[in-house]
Amino acid sequence: MRQRREAAMGASAGGGFSVEDGLLDHLDTGIAIFDPEGRLRAANAAAHRYARLQGVDLDDLDLARSLRESPPGFDIDDAPLRVDQSVILAAAEGREAQRTVWAGPVDRRRALRKSSHRITSPTTGLEGTALLTRDVSRRAHHDRLPHDFLASTSHELRNPLTPIVGHLELLTDDIARGESNASARLEVLRRNVDRIIHRLDELLLIEHLAPRLVLTPCDAALIVEDAVAARASDASAHEIRILVDVAPTPISADANRLRMAVEALIGNAVRFAPRGSTITVALTSDASTGLADITVIDEGPGFRPSELARVFEPFHRGRDARANAVPGLGLGLAVARAIAHAHGGAIDIVSEPGSGAVVTLTVPVDHR
Repeated sequence: MRQRREAAMGASAGGGFSVEDGLLDHLDTGIAIFDPEGRLRAANAAAHRYARLQGVDLDDLDLARSLRESPPGFDIDDAPLRVDQSVILAAAEGREAQRTVWAGPVDRRRALRKSSHRITSPTTGLEGTALLTRDVSRRAHHDRLPHDFLASTSHELRNPLTPIVGHLELLTDDIARGESNASARLEVLRRNVDRIIHRLDELLLIEHLAPRLVLTPCDAALIVEDAVAARASDASAHEIRILVDVAPTPISADANRLRMAVEALIGNAVRFAPRGSTITVALTSDASTGLADITVIDEGPGFRPSELARVFEPFHRGRDARANAVPGLGLGLAVARAIAHAHGGAIDIVSEPGSGAVVTLTVPVDHR
């Protein structure tokens, strides 16, 4: 850091090199120097490139005013930034600040670590400000994985284990008293054991992201109906109605894997849909393309544009899910996409904040 500051001071004061000479254009770190009045004095290619990702022109003659009139974007937790939290603005105003932010289009966004540092002299005082920018996208993603994984997994496995233990105790008491509530209690046990098995299957599948398929002739309509039945109790608990629109559709697929993918999509919709709302699950096919579409439509909060780029990342949970303690491992959409891709298909999401989501899983009718 000290070497960078000295280099910046040299560039600002007309020392042995300048950014314009191109010496610093080979660095991945963006370096921009502002004078005490907030005017850009020098910047390497990386500084301009990173600024453009945020929609900022460092050569703007009235940069501070432009920054105050523009939305500053989102921080690393997808929270909207206030104007005064812009690190570029801090540098232009001679203030020190640091922050990691998202920048760029939602499908190619980058995590940028930005910091501004005052350049001072014992004799003349403030000589300017250095703005440093580094691309930390890989670290930003991986730093959250261990924490998110442990927190989500322990919660998801503990939830079904609690009623299992409780009903085992009640079942023991029923047997001791000679009562006959065993069938109902065993059904609760079976349902919660199935939930644990389902979560473990997701974890095992996502480890490789390329599941091996056992292809057989099957009916996609039955697969969809089985997936809906598996999520019916969860939907009922939230007073959510599931409408099913299917017709017999012969396909060649791994029925178990495909059902797992559809279950994941329905489960994701149930978790986020408001109480009393409706989820629609539809199956269509097109003989001309040889494709079958399984579409899940919900009336939930939808996705922010900044979240759409990450919804298929394993263990990713959006800001609303974390803030509202919505259950889940953040694996459902990643699992569904892995299964769709293994079948030679695809998955697509259309969503806007406040308007729900339309998720379509597409697979070939005859996958060979």
